[in-house]
Amino acid sequence: MMSLSVGCPNDGWQQRAKRLKPSRYIKIKPGSQERSYGHPALILMLERSAKDLQRVAPGSVLVVGDISDTNGGPLPGHHSHQSGRDADIVFYVLDEYGKSVVLDHYVKFGANGKAVDGSGYIFDDWRNWLLVQSFVRDQRAGLSHIFISRPLRQRLITYASKQPGFQKYVPEVSALLKQPEDAEPHDDHFHVRVACPKDQSEICRDQSR
Repeated sequence: MMSLSVGCPNDGWQQRAKRLKPSRYIKIKPGSQERSYGHPALILMLERSAKDLQRVAPGSVLVVGDISDTNGGPLPGHHSHQSGRDADIVFYVLDEYGKSVVLDHYVKFGANGKAVDGSGYIFDDWRNWLLVQSFVRDQRAGLSHIFISRPLRQRLITYASKQPGFQKYVPEVSALLKQPEDAEPHDDHFHVRVACPKDQSEICRDQSR
């Protein structure tokens, strides 16, 4: 029996969701273990991209925050995350010495790529770009949005535009990266969303009506 995503991200629910499980390349952020259920299209995309990062940047771990409750519905602390098609992702970061760090919490970053809390953490342009590029290259999930603050969006686009190997993906990534108009600016995590499954157009909505 197939998994169902019903309604829209800010007014919906889900049935027979798939749970994202921790592995050597995926970690569930503390506090999000019981909110790690989503539509298989989203869960499998996260798993594939996490593996991609491991191959290109060994030792990288994708830290995933809230997705949805087992059956979806309103999720405290969120406007969306109701129908199993949204996931929050902790940024890849470096410490003040340029060494990779796996965070277990969200950290806010400014346009200069430095943590605003004085921790010394640095926004890892390379791996964060590799992640969004992996999402874009994954044609199976139907990715529709990647929410991030405008300064960090511009930082990623500027970085990739100067790298010959990344330039061809800049237009497509640019179209997906956006700061939400009715929520926090997302300067401490990515928020990804996949579109409604093609075979569920009668029950699934990308926007409330």
